[in-house]
Amino acid sequence: MSSPIRKIFSDTIIYTAGSVFNRLLPFLLLPIYTFYFKPSDYGVFSLVYSFWFFAAVFYLYGMETSFQKFFIEAGTIDEKKSIFSSTLILIFSTSALFSLIIYILAEQIALMITGNASNAYLVKLLSLILVIDALYRFPMILINSEQRSKLYSVINAIAVIVNVIVNIIFIVLLKYGIEAIFYSYLISYTFLFIVSFVYSFKYFVFKLSIEKIKALLKTAHLFLYYGIFLISIDLIDRFILEYFKGTAEVGIYSACYRIGIVMNLVITGFKVAWTPFFLNLKDEQRNKEIFSKIFTYFCYGGLIVFLTFSLLADELVKINIAGYTLLNQNYWSGLFIIPYILTAYLFSGLYLNLTVASFFQNKIKYLIISSGWGCFSNIVFNLLLIPGFGMLGAAISTTISYMVMFLVLYFFSQRIYKISYQWNLILKAVVLTCILYAINIFISDFVNLSYIAQFIIEVLSVILLYSLLLGQKTAEILKTYVKKELKV
Repeated sequence: MSSPIRKIFSDTIIYTAGSVFNRLLPFLLLPIYTFYFKPSDYGVFSLVYSFWFFAAVFYLYGMETSFQKFFIEAGTIDEKKSIFSSTLILIFSTSALFSLIIYILAEQIALMITGNASNAYLVKLLSLILVIDALYRFPMILINSEQRSKLYSVINAIAVIVNVIVNIIFIVLLKYGIEAIFYSYLISYTFLFIVSFVYSFKYFVFKLSIEKIKALLKTAHLFLYYGIFLISIDLIDRFILEYFKGTAEVGIYSACYRIGIVMNLVITGFKVAWTPFFLNLKDEQRNKEIFSKIFTYFCYGGLIVFLTFSLLADELVKINIAGYTLLNQNYWSGLFIIPYILTAYLFSGLYLNLTVASFFQNKIKYLIISSGWGCFSNIVFNLLLIPGFGMLGAAISTTISYMVMFLVLYFFSQRIYKISYQWNLILKAVVLTCILYAINIFISDFVNLSYIAQFIIEVLSVILLYSLLLGQKTAEILKTYVKKELKV
């Protein structure tokens, strides 16, 4: 049983390494964005960016998960070819249609989401990006479904390097405005699609199977509702915040929100490895025991990330290198939201662990119900808290929403596919993390220590937590990886 656990964690490390480049892109570019763009300008970008992710749900209409499920379960190469080709042709056709509509309605959409029709040029750029954004995902999902984690990560990493270079050229050298970010995405995503398609081309034929499309859509529509609820939880706070507090507040909130991306990196890496991993373990006799242990280790990892960046984020974002800081000081007023965002992402990852039950028992409706409750609570709490508390209210609402999602799905999943989780170990880890966090906050607020002394205490606290929770397991995984993967 230790072999599957090592497999999921070694794959998670590889996928996370790839995601570090992919998901860290906004994080890596924050010094440039916050140096060259005012909070109000960055707020406009954040609103259009949020609309992008909301629109992408409709461009994909649940086909990502449906495609991966059918592709993995396909019995022959010809069947895999039919599934991949039919999906890609369908997605291209519908994406082109949707983008044409967005392009035509660009002024109205810009007025609705940013309050200014002059931002229509950004929406028109986005309409082009959305097509290539939808297309590149499926060759990448195919590579992931074959569990080619190294190839997946390398392609992602190269695409992000391209994106960073193009951003620097357009923003720093050519002095473009916010539109430079969208040009960079268009170029890097085109590169990503071309390279990934080359590696998956053997599965593509110019043939559309109506039978396969019907089967894919029958499953996909359920994931569409699920996707709408999830993306709403992530993005709706920006629009409510803009309504009550303005675009500058949205810009500060969004920039500081991205610091919490470090937790999302772990979750994204785990998510990419997780779905093909547990689907391939469906018939494993002791799979529940495996899933339980993975859940425990995931909690440990999430708690370590939480403590690390809750304590050190302030210092990290203010480090000055050649006149640049990770966040320009105009954005520092929002740093207090980081612990809430980290907690929200942690609950998101725990929720992801619970999806096994819904997949194995064909109860996708429970994913829809739980995410629906999360979305509903998010809207309610945002409307209640943002008018009085601004960014803090938005951050708290996000945390509550993911906690609600987790609790609802846990209730349903345990009824249909009971897994005995190691709650005694998890609770001890949570208590230890909270104690270390509280001690450091107390020292910071009430004890007069030098900056260096306080920083040392924070680092030692993180090292202590890591040693107690994951030190031994990490050593085992790395030892196995070096022996088997690197063949040393």
